This record gives sequence, C-alpha cells and structure tokens, in this order.
Amino acid sequence: MKEFLLEQFLEPLMDSDSYFTKRMFGGLAIYYNGLMVLILTEKPGDREWKGGTFDFDIWNGVLVATSREHHASLQKDFPALINHPLIEKWQYLPMADNEFESQLDSLVEVIISNDSRIGIVPGTKKRKSKKAKKKQSKKVKKLSKKTKKKL
Repeated sequence: MKEFLLEQFLEPLMDSDSYFTKRMFGGLAIYYNGLMVLILTEKPGDREWKGGTFDFDIWNGVLVATSREHHASLQKDFPALINHPLIEKWQYLPMADNEFESQLDSLVEVIISNDSRIGIVPGTKKRKSKKAKKKQSKKVKKLSKKTKKKL
C-alpha cells in the first residue's frame, strides 16, 4: 500500500481519536471530527485530464474539502489556494507552490480549531440495483439514438 509523504504534515491532527484516513481519487482522504477535511495527492507530472492540458500538476498537492461559499475567504487567508480545475467545489494547494509547507501547516492549525469553512460531511454511496442500471442504460441508448437522428 502506497505511503503518502504529505501525511507527516498532519501529525497534529493524528493526536485526535477522530482522525482516520481512507483511499480516494488515487489519494488519501483525511477525516477529522466526523468531517472529510483534506485529500492528499502525490502524482507529480500529471497535467492532463480528458484531453485537456494544464500548466500545473493537477494531482500533486492537497485538496481542501469545502464549499464554494468559502472559496474567497479561504483564498484570502491562504493565498496559495486555487480552485481545483476538476473538482471545482474544492480548493487546491499545489505542492509546487513556494509557500506549500507553511500554507499546509496553517491549514492544519485551522482544521484543529474547527474552522467551519473546512470540512464536509462524508456522503454515503448508494449502490444501484441491477434493475436501475439496466433502466439507465436504456435511457442512454435512447438519447444516443435521438442525437444521431438530429445529426
């Protein structure tokens, strides 16, 4: 199992009984006090996604789980944060940023203080029944046929 070097920055969070991790998006999701707060990603050089190319590594840093209403406030307090280009509702701290370590240390302090801007309630994933999957597949086929007719 892959170790995440970035986890060393989270030692202050690890003292809590509520701290745990889980694999997600090829990264490591961090949970604290019942909320998903961060996702660590360590994939340098990955700048492409579904035919698009970015001028920075899109999966080499820390995703900050938040809602859009907190973006401006978080970016004011943490200038290295940007909107993640693929998971737009979350903020992203690229590891290549010159202030990465100090910004991540500060984010950890804010998480420990239970800042309401950081953290989301983890959802429960419902599995679709075979019947629901077949129904969805039929809808996709119908839409595909309609699209072809229009062309």
